[in-house]
Amino acid sequence: PERLARAAQATKFVNGDGRNPFAGFTREQLALVTYDDSGLYTTNERRAAWEASTDQEYAWRKEVVAKAMAEYNSSGKLTNFFSAVLEHFKTLPDIEQAQYPDNYETKLQKWIELDYNYFTNTVEGKGNPAYSISLQASLNIVNR
Repeated sequence: PERLARAAQATKFVNGDGRNPFAGFTREQLALVTYDDSGLYTTNERRAAWEASTDQEYAWRKEVVAKAMAEYNSSGKLTNFFSAVLEHFKTLPDIEQAQYPDNYETKLQKWIELDYNYFTNTVEGKGNPAYSISLQASLNIVNR
């Protein structure tokens, strides 16, 4: 009865009426529903779970970007931002991590180690200064 009620609530939600029955679930729980193609969940349940996951991701991104802007404006760096992105990536379910490029974690780690200052155009950490060009290009940052 509980599963049938949740499926009915998911259908109402997807049709624009009511609350998402998957709101408050963990990312791992949401991924299990979203990517389950066994027939255990209805299309509307999978869609509602995906929307709940998307809402969580949006809230995280909004917060981390605000912090990144503050970090950049105060120090000229994005090192803490890259660290937060890497930590977030590591918490994602495996199926979601698999959707990122193969070198995603490595690239973030290199950028963290670089500790690049965009105001002074200098590497303040360790790593190859030439790597900063790839960093700037991927972020589309114009030097001041």
